[in-house]
Amino acid sequence: MNQIYFEAKGEALLEKIGMSKSEFARQMGIRKQNVKALFRSKNLETIHKAATVMGIPFEMLIGFVEEPDICSIPIAAPSETGVEVISEEIIPKGDSPEEIIWRRTIISRFYREWKEQNPLQRRYNMFLKEYINIRFVSITETCTHASRAYLSTLAILQLDAILTGAKTVNTVPAKKNGNQKGFEKMLIMHYRCPGIGTVKMTVGVKRRTHEKIQYCITALEA
Repeated sequence: MNQIYFEAKGEALLEKIGMSKSEFARQMGIRKQNVKALFRSKNLETIHKAATVMGIPFEMLIGFVEEPDICSIPIAAPSETGVEVISEEIIPKGDSPEEIIWRRTIISRFYREWKEQNPLQRRYNMFLKEYINIRFVSITETCTHASRAYLSTLAILQLDAILTGAKTVNTVPAKKNGNQKGFEKMLIMHYRCPGIGTVKMTVGVKRRTHEKIQYCITALEA
């Protein structure tokens, strides 16, 4: 019988993200000796809480081990997480100013609801082996650029998968003005989304702290 990722790889993920069993147990509200039993849980609320604590996409944890791609899994329904489902049918596809404004509203609303469900505002990237954080600049830059195209807006709905699975393809110097002036360099990362194509995510590396910040996301085919 196939195991879900949470059961099969839960303890290994803790090691990969650098979180001790004691800290994980504390944030989950359980005793350290019960961590192994918790990873055998099939309760979706428990798994969703663990996903938030670990900064790992919920969709990834409930997928079967052999499933390589979680991008095509839709975002959770309100009954499970409280996040309002935004379907691709309500995203306008045209280029009129009104449609661009509406897409910008959709992106902004999606980020707001994502942040409410992810208080740590970060996801662990498997390629960088570090967290990528969401900040105010992430929303302003992505709203501005992704709202110009339907596919880019659609890609934002796969935010968890992109943050987790994107791989670095290039590194460029940060601009010395505007929203990039606080970064020392920018990572250009790509992720392949079914039905969308290659998605480009720009990640800024903060000066001094080297914190990784999601800067902008757009679909290259848009």
